[in-house]
Amino acid sequence: MAAKRKKKAAKPAKGKANKPAKQKKEKEPKEIKPGPPVESVMILVTGLLLLTALVMMDYVKGKNYGEGMFFKDSYEATAE
Repeated sequence: MAAKRKKKAAKPAKGKANKPAKQKKEKEPKEIKPGPPVESVMILVTGLLLLTALVMMDYVKGKNYGEGMFFKDSYEATAE
């Protein structure tokens, strides 16, 4: 059987005086600043997606059909 050990009481280290515990200063609560409203973010995201779709569709029209606003004449030389 295992021998039972006696727990020793914690003794302060020699030569050191017991210091009182430091009191914590109360911090002021931080202000939570709200971000932009959801509607504003959704307007920006939707606008970017619509612009991206417009450019992608123009790219496809320019590449395959020789039409479009931006990529109309870009791929005529490579079609030979």
